[in-house]
Amino acid sequence: MLLQSLFRKKCTRTNDLETPLLRCLNLYDLILLSVSGMVGSGIYVLTGVVAKDQTGPAILIANLFAGVACLSGALCYAEFAARIPRAGSSYIFIYESIGEIIAFIGFTSIIGGVSGLGVSARVWSAYFDAVFDHKINSFLANHTFQWTNAHAPFAKSPDLLVFAITIFLLLAMLVGLRNSKYLTNSLTIINMTALLFIGITGFILGDAHNYQPFFPFGMQGIFRGSSLLLYSYIGFEMATIAIEEAKNPSRTVPQATVISLIIVTLLYSLVGCSLTYLTPYHAIDTDSTFASAYKASRWPWAGYIISIAIVFSAGGNLLSGTYGSIRAIYAMSIDGLLPSKLSYVNKGRHVPVMATCLVCFVIALLGTFFDIKDLIGFADISALLSYTGVSIGLLIERYNHTLSYQIVLTHDDGDNEEEETFELTSDKTDDEEHLHISSTVELDPFLTRSIRSLCRACLSIIDSYLCPKLSAIVLLSIFVCNTIILGIILIYVFNRNSALHLIIVIVCVVVNVTVVVVFCLLRPKKHSKDLLFTCPGVPLIPLINIKIFLFLMLLQDAYDWLGYTCVIFISLLIYFTYSYWHSKSR
Repeated sequence: MLLQSLFRKKCTRTNDLETPLLRCLNLYDLILLSVSGMVGSGIYVLTGVVAKDQTGPAILIANLFAGVACLSGALCYAEFAARIPRAGSSYIFIYESIGEIIAFIGFTSIIGGVSGLGVSARVWSAYFDAVFDHKINSFLANHTFQWTNAHAPFAKSPDLLVFAITIFLLLAMLVGLRNSKYLTNSLTIINMTALLFIGITGFILGDAHNYQPFFPFGMQGIFRGSSLLLYSYIGFEMATIAIEEAKNPSRTVPQATVISLIIVTLLYSLVGCSLTYLTPYHAIDTDSTFASAYKASRWPWAGYIISIAIVFSAGGNLLSGTYGSIRAIYAMSIDGLLPSKLSYVNKGRHVPVMATCLVCFVIALLGTFFDIKDLIGFADISALLSYTGVSIGLLIERYNHTLSYQIVLTHDDGDNEEEETFELTSDKTDDEEHLHISSTVELDPFLTRSIRSLCRACLSIIDSYLCPKLSAIVLLSIFVCNTIILGIILIYVFNRNSALHLIIVIVCVVVNVTVVVVFCLLRPKKHSKDLLFTCPGVPLIPLINIKIFLFLMLLQDAYDWLGYTCVIFISLLIYFTYSYWHSKSR
């Protein structure tokens, strides 16, 4: 009974889709918001590091690999967004498909996100100060107090520029999304223009001989570079966070999620190609990649433009990231897992005031008084764990024949807007569902169609005796555990001369392939004709996501995992002392 209550789900009802927030974001706004969530100062740093040490000119291929990997994750988010038009993104998707306690562990992603925003604020401060030849921080250091003997994680002096940008963030958020979206859109357009400037002018100023050799580090370097570049795509789910403020959310949010990721992948690939065309990969300055490359070219003045663009980029990323953390706290408060005061929405501005003030206060505290290297911590682990949870949740939901969802469409007729809700349920009887099994071969993806055709004799037995949802949970448990074992072996202990290691790897691969085959033989839930987006290639695409994100989590160092474990412990303490008893799903 306790286990059942821990994994209780919040099944969305029609009245749950009503929101005090203002639906003011169209497809164009959502695309720019998602692009802003991904494109930050990281692209200006990671591109140079990866090109110099991992890929050389082949960074184009590494970016495409990373973009395709994240696109498969974005497809899972897009289907959930089409089914569940509620704020909360990964939190609400996991809540509705897996259960409450796993969703609440997503609270760690809020802490990780806010810590990451503290890093972004520090990065913005450093680049803004660099535009003025470091005169601002020099002045502040001479006229403010310092702690020269400060120990980690505290900084030796307060960064008052971070405090200033946080006050600006607070004011921008409090004016409401209808107004602040223009600032976010403007910063994003400036940043995209700067990336296009780099992508075009690099080919004008560069030399084709810099592309030789094109694969200096081989395919192994490309795969390692792709794993690093994946972090510059974190934030692709930003449109799903804004779902309660989107017009036609069941249609526009999935479209924005996919389109924005394609745009960013193309921009990143273009910029990487341009950089290695402009300067030899071995001569890249990883401290100031683009500014140094342009200062050494025929257009040294362009380096100054790039520095200003980085300031705008970090500012836009900070603005969209703050917005995402605020909406995640708001969603958890609405469900009773956090105090109700945090979901109070100002009726005039349609802004969750208390959540906004709390997030901005924590960002100001972390960014002003803490050292940047100690803020990074577990932000990447929490994001990757959320992506893994959504992929797992999608597979469970696809094989759960009892769940139903609603979609929301907004009909805009001049000055009048009308929302219409459709319930997504199967319109077939049990007998019709049974008859439909035979036609599944014609409707399923190629892999599923092929496997079911080869095992046609077994289908009636599997459909009769295996519960799809329970079987999916068991298969996912085996797949996750097996992938973790395989990752640990390959990353940390694998020795190609050891027969035992080779046997373990082969067994793990065979187990994973078997799981994929059995998944393809299970009967998924019939789609409603009203569902506006579905993830293609199920079950293969979600399983690939799980494997990629688990491998990336295993690459994190022990210090990050220690910090993340401590935060999970604190989250569970909050859950069992407050959230479990105040949850509206009780």
